[in-house]
Amino acid sequence: MLTPNFVTFQTIKYGVTTVDNLCSDLLNWNTLYLAGRMHKPLRIIKDDARVRLTQQVNLVSAVRAALLTLPDEFSETELFERIAGISYSGDPRMILPAENRGKVGNIVRKQGEQFKELYQRLVVGLPGVSWPVGSLAGAGRIQQDVSARARAAHLRKLPTGLLSKVKANYARRGECSEELAKDESAYWAHLAGDERLPEVLAQG
Repeated sequence: MLTPNFVTFQTIKYGVTTVDNLCSDLLNWNTLYLAGRMHKPLRIIKDDARVRLTQQVNLVSAVRAALLTLPDEFSETELFERIAGISYSGDPRMILPAENRGKVGNIVRKQGEQFKELYQRLVVGLPGVSWPVGSLAGAGRIQQDVSARARAAHLRKLPTGLLSKVKANYARRGECSEELAKDESAYWAHLAGDERLPEVLAQG
């Protein structure tokens, strides 16, 4: 008796770019189009040493940006949703009626284990962040140091593409005097301590 063969089809989104362009976006978030897609769990078809290295930088940058928008204690799910939502911040499609407003939550819900596998090692490697190992995906609580000094350390290490927009936003508001801008430590502490920083990051 013959056993029928079943073929499984998989939908794949693809684009064409150069390795130089990809690595530049992963490091600097020039457009976030490539870097943002690679914040989510994915399968590497062909390994490349340069992409692998710059992707690690991209993932840590996503963690830093997410931490700056979160309180002193939060859930794994909240962290993953902030990370997955970075590439959708400011996306005009997200305000259209036809767009699924729950897209970010759906992505995280379906891939919680993969997000945890991708990010936990990177998160616990950052100073001032505590994430107990061994908890079930979505059940663990994460704590972080939210002092101006700790937040400034994250802020000043964000990709240049995002950081330049953040600095320009504050410059337009006229909130940073020339004297403050000359004192680098005081400047970053001032921005990191601003309660509107999460909103500014989202606009960036």
